[in-house]
Amino acid sequence: MRRPLVTLDRVDVRLGGVPVLADVTLALHAGEGLAVLGGNGAGKSTLLRLLRGELWPDPRGGRRLFHGPDGAFESPIGARERFARVAPEAQDAYLRNDWDLPVEAVIRSGFFDALWPSEAATPEQSRRVREVARALGVEGLLGRSVLELSRGEGRRVLLARALAPRPEALFLDEACDGLDAPARAGLLETVSAIARGGVAVVMATHRPEELVPELGRVVRLEGGRIAWEGDRAAALAGAGEAAPPSRAPRRGAGPRAALFQLRGATVLVDGRAVLDGVDWTVRAGERWSVTGPNGAGKSTLLRLLAGEEQPARGAVDRLGLGPRASAEDLRGRVGLVSPELQARHRFDARAADVVLSGFAGTVGLAVEPTARERALAAAAAERLGVTPLLERHVLSLSYGELRKVLIARALAPAPRALLLDEPLAGLDPAARAWVLRVLDELGAAGTAIVAVSHHADELPGAVDGRARLEAGRLAVDGA
Repeated sequence: MRRPLVTLDRVDVRLGGVPVLADVTLALHAGEGLAVLGGNGAGKSTLLRLLRGELWPDPRGGRRLFHGPDGAFESPIGARERFARVAPEAQDAYLRNDWDLPVEAVIRSGFFDALWPSEAATPEQSRRVREVARALGVEGLLGRSVLELSRGEGRRVLLARALAPRPEALFLDEACDGLDAPARAGLLETVSAIARGGVAVVMATHRPEELVPELGRVVRLEGGRIAWEGDRAAALAGAGEAAPPSRAPRRGAGPRAALFQLRGATVLVDGRAVLDGVDWTVRAGERWSVTGPNGAGKSTLLRLLAGEEQPARGAVDRLGLGPRASAEDLRGRVGLVSPELQARHRFDARAADVVLSGFAGTVGLAVEPTARERALAAAAAERLGVTPLLERHVLSLSYGELRKVLIARALAPAPRALLLDEPLAGLDPAARAWVLRVLDELGAAGTAIVAVSHHADELPGAVDGRARLEAGRLAVDGA
């Protein structure tokens, strides 16, 4: 009989006054593999944080106990040092706070249960940092700033950070989001090896295909409650496939003006060419998919189009506004969704104000919206199915719920172009199908779309062209 690590008995959790988990009874045992499934807002991330001791249960009912060699205690002190978690908000924190730390320091911070290392490395810690960095394929990044990393590179660094202190339990919250196919396969192989090595692994995911064989036990959350519990085989058999979204027909073609023109565009980061001599034209109403491995420059390409980056060499013309048009010049005309944008939105604000901020292109509601803007924002929220979230505060939303709110923010001003960087990350299958249907409708109506993803099922159903980035070089097929 495996010994328990943490037990929950009829536990409730409230965030910002909103019930998130209700009447949850669950035990995690040493060396166990547990998968947590459920839709957006079901409570998966909250459950992982509760098990690790990052949140307290509602004191009005239920009980959580952490079990160790000295007995069972309600306090997480001593337990959190034995448990590690990998989650999007940790990666977001470095971006939001502009913490310019080298990757070596980020991994080393795992020894201190903090995002910033509090002490210099001991020889043993330095050896262990290199060991886990080598195992995760990020040894070559140790001297780079965490702010320069792609989303996928950063996710692997955070996994190395979690593994550095040799945890007894590892909690993975959508750990594969942002990873290209080879990196996903490598990470899942690593997760399997970790579980086989005796570490308890709890993995929350929207993709049942990511359930490695060692995750033998599965729970499904619905509305904050455990609605189903069974084994991996039963979970995979019942997963099914999300119904494909209906595809809107393409509108009739006609003369289309160039919205974005890149001529020999090169973007440098610390003297390194992240984009190198890119030639590309995106015309009004065109739909493009952009693919490529982690670190290829995909997010930088979208930031360049959005006016958040300027080329060191070459030229960019955005919406006919000239070579130096900035993000401020493009506000309301170009909608952007990205993990970096989401990282900047982890603050206490109403979801309704987040949607309204899309008109000014600000983080936070900077000016009083007009009646017309309020009507357009409400329509965008209705179209994305997030109207019930509008009076909620951002900090009470799940990662996927906030992503849908940010998509509504991008759509609200009816932009001429949408720039989408992993827009469906964190969304459950039903939400992915819903958003893709909306994107197809927008594309058919003439909105230009440039979408980046590592998953084919997260790209619009019909595209005019495909572009692939490899080491900053762009290869174009179509349009």
